[in-house]
Amino acid sequence: MTYQIRHIEPADAEAVHRILTSPHVVDGTMRLPVAAQAATEQRIAYEDGMYKLVAVSDGSVVGFSELVTHPRFPRHAHAGDINMIVSSADMQGRGVGRALMQHMVELADQWLGLVRVGLIVWANNERAIKLYEQFGFETEGVMRSYALWKGEYIDAVVMGRVKI
Repeated sequence: MTYQIRHIEPADAEAVHRILTSPHVVDGTMRLPVAAQAATEQRIAYEDGMYKLVAVSDGSVVGFSELVTHPRFPRHAHAGDINMIVSSADMQGRGVGRALMQHMVELADQWLGLVRVGLIVWANNERAIKLYEQFGFETEGVMRSYALWKGEYIDAVVMGRVKI
């Protein structure tokens, strides 16, 4: 399946809010199970150095991703971080994350000239780790007891992709 990938627009706030408050997204991120729509509206607002993309299928937003860059810090301008890649619950396993990841990597490599792209993923999220490895990300380390997840502390894996 193919998706239209584009930069987020204010009109996408409601659809993105539904995605960001979905139980599977809360489980895989630092998000809480409750969040105000206003918080989502603030999150998707334009910010210099932030690339916020949505995946669209049949006119509906079905995925969201963020790439954070550091253009105001010359010594770190070569690096970025993928902050989030998520899909709506009904689109899990249908290539939305892969499509968003592909666009993030192309944006980083071909348009922004990033040398390093990093990310953090829960150690128990094997599916996401496999996806990231397919795009050249390697495990750089494990942060023990990094986040509270369903009442227990879980580890997070730091992954990076360096293109020199």
